[in-house]
Amino acid sequence: MEKPVFLAENGNTRYTVTLPRGAALAVHHAAEELARFLGEITGARFPIAYDDTDERPVIAIGGAKAAREAEIDLAALGEEGYTLRTAGEDLLIAANGPRGCLYGVYGLLEEHFGCRFFTEDVSRIPKRRSLRLPVLCETRIPALEYRDPYFQGYYDGDFHARMMSNSNTAALGEEHGFRMAYFPFVHTFYKLVPPERYFAAHPEYYALVGGKRVGEGAQLCLTNPEVLRIAIAQVRAWLREHPHTRIVSVSQNDYYNFCTCDRCREVDEAEGSHAGTLLRFVNAIAEDIERDYPDVIIDTLAYQYTRTAPKLTKPRKNVCVRLCSIECCFAHPLEECGKNCHYWDDRIVLGSFTDDLRDWAKICDRLYIWDYVVNFAHTLQPFPNLHVLQPNIRFFIKNHVRGIFEEGNNSTRESGELNALRQYLLGHLLWDPDFDVERGTAEFLNAYYGMAAHEVAAYIRLIHAQLTDDTHMWIFDGPDAPYLPEAMLDEAERIFDRAEMLADDDEVLLRVRKLRLSVRYVRLARMPKDAPGRIDALEAFFEEVRVCGVTSYREGRDLGYTEALLREGPLV
Repeated sequence: MEKPVFLAENGNTRYTVTLPRGAALAVHHAAEELARFLGEITGARFPIAYDDTDERPVIAIGGAKAAREAEIDLAALGEEGYTLRTAGEDLLIAANGPRGCLYGVYGLLEEHFGCRFFTEDVSRIPKRRSLRLPVLCETRIPALEYRDPYFQGYYDGDFHARMMSNSNTAALGEEHGFRMAYFPFVHTFYKLVPPERYFAAHPEYYALVGGKRVGEGAQLCLTNPEVLRIAIAQVRAWLREHPHTRIVSVSQNDYYNFCTCDRCREVDEAEGSHAGTLLRFVNAIAEDIERDYPDVIIDTLAYQYTRTAPKLTKPRKNVCVRLCSIECCFAHPLEECGKNCHYWDDRIVLGSFTDDLRDWAKICDRLYIWDYVVNFAHTLQPFPNLHVLQPNIRFFIKNHVRGIFEEGNNSTRESGELNALRQYLLGHLLWDPDFDVERGTAEFLNAYYGMAAHEVAAYIRLIHAQLTDDTHMWIFDGPDAPYLPEAMLDEAERIFDRAEMLADDDEVLLRVRKLRLSVRYVRLARMPKDAPGRIDALEAFFEEVRVCGVTSYREGRDLGYTEALLREGPLV
């Protein structure tokens, strides 16, 4: 029976970190990260060497000699999985891919040595002069192949690697094993067949809407063979220009106005969904591309009018379908809520999101999700959805989803409430859907808000307590939302009074003040235009907004847009 040993004792170590000769840059980075953080924990210096060294004992990283000798099946780990195994006094961090090496290092540091990486500049590295190495034999393989907790401005590559995120939008370079690279990312129809180039001479390439061909704010005519030819040529050009691309998006523009010509209408009617013309078009591109790019995935959206799965056509094996939850209620877990499809207009009748997800799961081998986790119309406004993050991710995975894009605040870095906490939780849940959210939240609040953490936790409980079985929450709710009652705002003000007094330094105080803007925003947005003191309250609020670094109140608009509306009167 193996006995535990010590990686360090009294600030000294006998261990060498080893890696294979010729290893990728990310494996070198993994070795450096391990040596660095073990040094911070223990005060010892951990040397790094190649695995043909005679030094013992070792911490061996990657597809190393020690891993081969231990007969670890590296191929079974995929690109990102890892195995932690003790062998005598040695520790093996075995992985088949460079990202797996990094993730193995961070998994060891977090799960066994108590390190925490909360944001790019807030972490917890425990101090232990002696560090015990437990007997280990464990393997971790991510449930999802694509994990993107997206928040504008939160792109630091080291932080995303430490969260085990392979986000397309993060600054993940060669030292991180790169990223799951999309190009372009989404809404690409007019990039594939630009109207400014083709519409004047060939209006038939574009959607027939209301009896007229439309080359602006609409879609393509997907049954036109010339449109297909041009799109294939453009996808091939993109792949030549961006050789690291793993996924190419061939996806509808962010509008309705789909084509209603006879050929498109005939296909969609036969398929029982506007996804019929879309999927046949995408499949044809994927079939052509596969001949020369067998590892490239062609991605499309099941979004708004294309969300319902077609009856006849199935996605090819190199096609990815991203189902979008934009219409859903986020007050309750999707699987439990009867309002999981929200109709904000009458242009298209959608069924249940959960039914659509299950239907796509029956026919699609590579199903992704585009999920939404903030209020996009009022980014500062409280959006009490922390309790649904885990059950929704588990529900997606249960239905064979292989990748999730969690769209958080996409205006600017500081223009949202609880951005950093949401990203931390989402990053960990996308890697491990069984992550302990309660513990993770408590640890994050303690590190991020210091002595004020208890009061911030009370505020989070307060805003979530307003949700009932009959209260629903959408991503474009206004300040008059029923889950933001005046009595709750009053109690929140008292909580923030205490939190500000408890803040133990200027940085923590600024974080508390920024979070308090959520309550102040709702109150000002409701205030009658002729309310006494309203102008002074607005000016004080606008000044606080700037001190806290907020530069937008809503998706796609700068500060001036909403501030002008606030000056004119209530936003409810």
